[in-house]
Amino acid sequence: MALLSWNDQYLIGQATIDEEHKMLFRLINDFHTHWTEQRDRKDIARVLSQLIHYGELHFQDEERIMAQEGYPELESHHQVHEKLIDEIFKLNEELADQSRLLERDMTKFLKQWLVDHIVHSDYEFRNFLIRKRREAALT
Repeated sequence: MALLSWNDQYLIGQATIDEEHKMLFRLINDFHTHWTEQRDRKDIARVLSQLIHYGELHFQDEERIMAQEGYPELESHHQVHEKLIDEIFKLNEELADQSRLLERDMTKFLKQWLVDHIVHSDYEFRNFLIRKRREAALT
């Protein structure tokens, strides 16, 4: 069962970012499927590792694109990315330690990581791109 469903309302309007967001949805759903089917912890850890690695690459791509576009809020967006990376590494360590049940924390975090981050932080970049394109069309 999918945890998240892609919807075109999540589109930012920048092809690379949008495709990477779609892939993150797939990876999060893959992780959630492994988690809810209670498969082997090594298998769950492998899928989570793929998700973390892809997420880091996505953040790098997103920040590179923001820099190319001259996004004035790049530094604050970078700080949001850093906080998300720190949190997922913390949860990954707890999963590896098997120190507690993490299903609720992990599910909450994955939803926050992708959906809330897109809806709040990335939409600000989307709005910047829209304004920038409108200004360019007027000149």
